[in-house]
Amino acid sequence: MKIKRIIGLIVIMIYSAIAVSYAQEMSRGVDFSFVVGLNMGATTPVPLPDALDITKYNPKFNPRLGGNLAWFFNERWGIGTGLTIDWKGMNVHTKVDEVHLSIDVPQLGTLTGYVTGKNKTQVNTVYLTQPIYGLFRINPKWQLKGGIYLAEAVHRKFKGDVRDVEIFVETPVMQEREVAYATLDYSDHARKFDLGLLVGGEFRMNKHVGFFADFNWAFIPYFSSDVPIHFTMRNVYFSFGATYRL
Repeated sequence: MKIKRIIGLIVIMIYSAIAVSYAQEMSRGVDFSFVVGLNMGATTPVPLPDALDITKYNPKFNPRLGGNLAWFFNERWGIGTGLTIDWKGMNVHTKVDEVHLSIDVPQLGTLTGYVTGKNKTQVNTVYLTQPIYGLFRINPKWQLKGGIYLAEAVHRKFKGDVRDVEIFVETPVMQEREVAYATLDYSDHARKFDLGLLVGGEFRMNKHVGFFADFNWAFIPYFSSDVPIHFTMRNVYFSFGATYRL
């Protein structure tokens, strides 16, 4: 994981250097800015099914680091892209009611069936993200953007545990079992690629410093089709932070 993070940082540094050099050679319609921010949201089914009842939610510390390049055709309209490292994760406690899961039970191995009881889930995914969007300047201070983002996962973690649960095990004859504690790990089922909607805006405090807020909604499910969970989960995140324009 550390090696992948280092590679990602090197890629961003090279990308940033190329972008700055390119921007210096072009007209004043080209802007390059560094981005520092936070991602807050969830990897979740939308809408939340009745079978899940959230009892505790921790959004974790999910930074965003990278750079953006924008080119304006005129005073109002432009296009933009960039490259960022995005951490997206959460810790959540839920009560589940007959949710289809595969759980690893000590001394019993893997059981698959419908689980009722307490569940705790930890999600931590790190993406290399490239947005592609259109820009509209309302005035010299405010601008809006809308488009898509493409992301490749360099780290995927989706783990959890269940406590004091009942599981109806899928066998030729359904069998009910009581389980005091078991774990689950669906990290290998998480997709390596994400694609979604991007909308947001930015306020420029002065020539160099600005503040942004984005909304990201994944078009494709977080998991591949072979995951034991039957409902579809997606990345839904807000991002906010500061930019520094060169």
